[in-house]
Amino acid sequence: MKRPLLLVGILSMVMFTAPFSASQSSIPNSPQGFQQQYHAVFESFQAHNDSELQSRVDTFAIPTHWFKETFTPDRASELAAQYAKEFAEFKKRTAANFAAIEPLKVRLNVDPAVPVDIHTRHWTVAEDTMSMQRPSGLQAPLPQAQKFAIDVVATSGQYGRLTSSIEAFIFLDGAFRYFGRQGRPFWVGKP
Repeated sequence: MKRPLLLVGILSMVMFTAPFSASQSSIPNSPQGFQQQYHAVFESFQAHNDSELQSRVDTFAIPTHWFKETFTPDRASELAAQYAKEFAEFKKRTAANFAAIEPLKVRLNVDPAVPVDIHTRHWTVAEDTMSMQRPSGLQAPLPQAQKFAIDVVATSGQYGRLTSSIEAFIFLDGAFRYFGRQGRPFWVGKP
């Protein structure tokens, strides 16, 4: 009779531990939190773990519930589809930027043995989303957009920063979410 109780106890621990562990893994809404979330993507690239890389890049996607909660029903699906295209470009661009590091080192005459790393930094003070071009159908306030510079740096020697890009993100549901390229939200045309 003790075995079924033990099994029930173990199952309840598993069922109630999962939600808590997910909430404990949330990222702080800070430059250090962004570095933590983005650097994990780079670590997966360096480990040649493509499935983990894709999974970690996907943590930057805006959840579908946000579109339904933020925009009217007629605009939510349209903007979600537009975002899906923009996010797919972000994923391709991220992978391509990582893949271009070694050829860039060759082009810049950087010793191939010099290790590189990703450093991120707040580019400016958080953007005021109220001053952004706002899409029609907005039914809730937009979260604060933040721009981050993503730098590829040589970690030894005299080389310093090799390349840099700027992307916009919002903080939503315990993680940074891709919001647009440079300072533009995803619903505005490409820079």
